[in-house]
Amino acid sequence: MKRTHAFAIAIVVAFSAVAGTFAALRTTRLGANAQATTHVSTAQIVNQNRAIDRAERALLAELRKKPPAVPPLPVASHPAPIAAAASAPQTVIYHRPPPVVHVIHRHGGEQDGREGPDGGGMDD
Repeated sequence: MKRTHAFAIAIVVAFSAVAGTFAALRTTRLGANAQATTHVSTAQIVNQNRAIDRAERALLAELRKKPPAVPPLPVASHPAPIAAAASAPQTVIYHRPPPVVHVIHRHGGEQDGREGPDGGGMDD
C-alpha cells in the first residue's frame, strides 16, 4: 500500500472518530438539558387528565352498547337444486407446471486444452 493511500485512510478514520465523539457528546448534552429545562404546569396536566378521562368514559359507553341485530338469512324457495348440486361429485383437473431448466455456463467446455486419461492431447 502506498503512503498516500495509508495517509488518506488515516485521515478518514480520524475524521469519523472526531465526528462520532462530537455526536455522542451532543446527544448526552441534549438529554441532560431536556430533563433540566422541561417544565409543565399543573394546569396543563389537569387538562390532559380530564381529556383522557372523557375519552375513556366515551369508549366504555361504546363498549356497553349492544350492536344491532343481524337480519335473518333468506330461506331458499327451491332446496332441491341446491341438494342436487351439493351431492354431484366434483372433477379435479391438475395441470403440471412447465419444468424449470437452469443452465449453468462454464468457460471452455470439453476442448479446454487439458490432456485426457490416455496421456494424449487433443485429436485433430
